[in-house]
Amino acid sequence: MGLFGFGKKKAEKEGLSQAETVQRWKDAYRANPKVYQKQDSEDLLGNCTLTEDVDTLLPLRPESQWAADGRPIPGWILSLVSITEQRVLGQMEYQEAMKRLRPFSLAESEGWILIRAMTHAELDGLFEGLPRQLV
Repeated sequence: MGLFGFGKKKAEKEGLSQAETVQRWKDAYRANPKVYQKQDSEDLLGNCTLTEDVDTLLPLRPESQWAADGRPIPGWILSLVSITEQRVLGQMEYQEAMKRLRPFSLAESEGWILIRAMTHAELDGLFEGLPRQLV
């Protein structure tokens, strides 16, 4: 299903027209995952980044979208980056981040979710009750 109807009610709640949502989808930063090998292990770890004040497209299930040299990437994290403080605020398990980001989403389509630009306080608040891991 394409963008043109999926997530429409959510965008309207944010006060955005369908045309504005489509434009933000086109202009948003599309996450470019990085893959790392875990220390003392052959396991791979995928990482996407969400940066303060940037509309961002994130994959809903990156483990089903990417592999590295044919190897699955079972573990995924999301790094939250502050422009205000010029540092990584922390990292969290990817699917936990997806749950916490739902209130900030504008639309979903074809395995991707559009997260609206978030303030420093909103990004920081995502860690409530979680450790600020840095992997």
